Amino acid sequence: MTTHHRSCPAHRDEAGFTLVELLVVMVVIGVLAAVAVPVFSAQRQRAAETALKADLRTIATAVHGQGLEAGRYPIARDVQAAGTALRTSPGVRVSVIWASTTDFCLAGTSSSAGPDPTGIGAPVGVRTKIVVVSATRPPTAVTSGNPGCLAAPGATLGADNGYWDQGGYQDGAIR
Repeated sequence: MTTHHRSCPAHRDEAGFTLVELLVVMVVIGVLAAVAVPVFSAQRQRAAETALKADLRTIATAVHGQGLEAGRYPIARDVQAAGTALRTSPGVRVSVIWASTTDFCLAGTSSSAGPDPTGIGAPVGVRTKIVVVSATRPPTAVTSGNPGCLAAPGATLGADNGYWDQGGYQDGAIR
């Protein structure tokens, strides 16, 4: 006579998952999360940088247009005084760093575009990626090897020229 034990897998009446099955599922979910989170974070930073570049292009168009009319490119305060109302995307700040009769330099930062790898903004409290645009160059992220129009003599992010953010024009320096 053969006897079967109740714990034998062929005769198990219990419903549910074993501890090993639950652990395997948790490990799979953990691996998927470990892969997805960095990818998602990088995509958010790229999206923020794209929004920053779009805002720079928009403001550069306004500065360029006003410069053509006046014969000299304006700083942010002058653009605002002329009645041009501009706003940026959330977390973005843009300022005219310098302007002349032939060129201008706009710099922008975004709180979500990632850290400033160059340290150029550190002296004035800017810790996020910096993107610049001028009348002659497209929006470009600042690097240690290529500071863009920030390399001009006297150019500083700390210039008290005013800036634009999500709320519109603000007095002071971009920070």
